[in-house]
Amino acid sequence: MIFLLCISAVLANFNTQYVTDQLEIQQTNLNSSKTYLVSMIITQLPINNYCLPLLQIIINNQTYNDSLAYSIKANIQKVYFDQTENITIKVSCNLLEYFQNQKNINKTMHFNLTLNEAKQHIQSPCQFPHYGQNCSLSIQQIQKEFSVTILILNNTWFYAYTILDNNNYEVYVQNGESLFGISIISFNKVNVTRLPSFLQNFVVLNTDNDENQISLSQTEDSQDSIYIIGLYNFNSTQIQEITITITNSFQNEEFPFWATILLISIVIFGLLLFLIILCHYRRQYKKITQIKPALDRKVLKKYMPTKKVDSKMSSDTCSVCLVQFELKEKYCQTPCNHYFHDQCLYDWTTKQANCPVCRQGLLENEINQLQEVKKNRNLQAEQLNNQESIKSKEDPPSQTYRDLPFLQLSSSPFRTQCKIELDCSPQGEHSPQIIQFDGSPQNLTNRNLYFQSDGIVESQN
Repeated sequence: MIFLLCISAVLANFNTQYVTDQLEIQQTNLNSSKTYLVSMIITQLPINNYCLPLLQIIINNQTYNDSLAYSIKANIQKVYFDQTENITIKVSCNLLEYFQNQKNINKTMHFNLTLNEAKQHIQSPCQFPHYGQNCSLSIQQIQKEFSVTILILNNTWFYAYTILDNNNYEVYVQNGESLFGISIISFNKVNVTRLPSFLQNFVVLNTDNDENQISLSQTEDSQDSIYIIGLYNFNSTQIQEITITITNSFQNEEFPFWATILLISIVIFGLLLFLIILCHYRRQYKKITQIKPALDRKVLKKYMPTKKVDSKMSSDTCSVCLVQFELKEKYCQTPCNHYFHDQCLYDWTTKQANCPVCRQGLLENEINQLQEVKKNRNLQAEQLNNQESIKSKEDPPSQTYRDLPFLQLSSSPFRTQCKIELDCSPQGEHSPQIIQFDGSPQNLTNRNLYFQSDGIVESQN
């Protein structure tokens, strides 16, 4: 609805009520020597409440308005003018940028328009943190790192300020499903109060998110700054609740060097401490869980080294697993000349320190004792062979034993089994079969045995 009124001759003063979204009035025959005041008092804002009422006075193609009242959507806008006889009064309601794409928005408003002679009264600006008519209102302070819940009247601005250092901060706003707008302005030094408005950094908060986030960035050379936060409630009928929190974003590029070194040192120290504890735990765990073998592995490696099976052993069998040796398999040979797979012998000596076949002890002192016995036995055998060869040269061969085998026994700490087979040849069927033992496990004297029908007995001669 558009009203266009052309008035050529009217009284200097008038007061009229309108219900429209746009209005243009031409006023003539004014006294150029007088000062006039045009006032617009809004009695009812548009239903949708998404536009800004604007009063404009056009004089000689120059436009005058109450920019402060327009920017904060004040209910009263005033414009003073003088030295003119003709003016054009325009009233409109401009949509906010966020709602430009919405259709069927009702911008109709109720307002009174007055034109009076007046003396121009220039109100002195309010000192921070005061604002409003006669500077009677005060801006509330919000501390950082605290959450504040605020109740905001319908179609009303709420102002708050906070003092921040040169770090970067985030403003978190929880508005639920209520439609709010926010504007934030900053300055380092302030004497006169400046208020956020729809025309400065204004953002409409999203109602789909549980929490809206706004960043506050500082310049590199700035010190403590004052941020004034303006919140506007678009609801035209109800008081709405909103929660605001200001926290450090920890994104300052100039993070203190000492703090960086400290953090790195703490991390390195923590890793070293963790490794030390882990190694200590593993050692303790091995001590607790590890089974000490009956035979030291060092003895196995020293006296029974691992070898590879050759063709000569292909027909032999491991006495532990009873599996025949295969070429290139690994085996171990005990000092008592028995052969086993290396793993079979390792498993056996975990519980027992002896040979699986003859039970020969495999401890280091037992192996040394066995080697000493073998060495002495070889020396004795060599000495006996030398004596027999000398004796056979000096004395003629005896007729007593008629080419019987000569067996030599030596003193030994080990059990010895001997199987004797006697040949009853025709030449000796009427004479006893005598076998001479040179030495025995009991002594080294010569003993004569002969064959009887019930066994072998010792000769009494």
